[in-house]
Amino acid sequence: MLSQLVMLFRLAVALVCGGAIGLERQWKNRPAGLRTHLLVTLASATFMIISAHLVPHQHYGNDPLLRADVTRIASGVVMGIGFLGAGAIRHHRGKPHGLTTAASLWLVAALGLAAGAGMLLLAGSVTVVALFVLSALRLIERRGAQEQRRRLVVILGDGGVSRPEVLAHVRGQGAEILSVDYVRDAPSCRSQLRMHLTLPADMDAERMLASLEALPGIVRVAIHRHEN
Repeated sequence: MLSQLVMLFRLAVALVCGGAIGLERQWKNRPAGLRTHLLVTLASATFMIISAHLVPHQHYGNDPLLRADVTRIASGVVMGIGFLGAGAIRHHRGKPHGLTTAASLWLVAALGLAAGAGMLLLAGSVTVVALFVLSALRLIERRGAQEQRRRLVVILGDGGVSRPEVLAHVRGQGAEILSVDYVRDAPSCRSQLRMHLTLPADMDAERMLASLEALPGIVRVAIHRHEN
């Protein structure tokens, strides 16, 4: 039977592994961030600890008519996480988005199960590999793909988001800001930001526009192809 200290230690390892991946998703401004990944890995680890804790209580022999299998709890976690992952996937103009986030949720569920089962080296190793896949390989894909050059124009009204907040939001969407011009029209109480951007080849510019339009104080947003 597991001691209370061992249970808490396994939960802590699960939280560290799930939190590392959740932070990466949070920094990329994805639908499922730190809290979601922490809850998934915590729940998975808890279910696995319950399974491991119940094993000594099985007193059934090889009777073919009476058997107990506590590993069914873990299999239920694997099936249940599919519904949560499906919620992170959405379609826009016939293209699926959120597949990587759904896969990361599935992964942290597995990490929680591994940590809960005491496979701490496995959980830590898989976390390191997953962070490499999510971060390092993403940079390699960006360099290998043809980037998009765009000119973004944002008109701000007073009382809404500030210029630094707009720039931070654009960067959070995955865009690289090459240059920024700022013009203030005092009579109309409006400001205009003109940015030259580099977007990843697979980035949907319409999604970035929609997210900008949802910010408070944004009057108008327009994006154009940048001519060299």
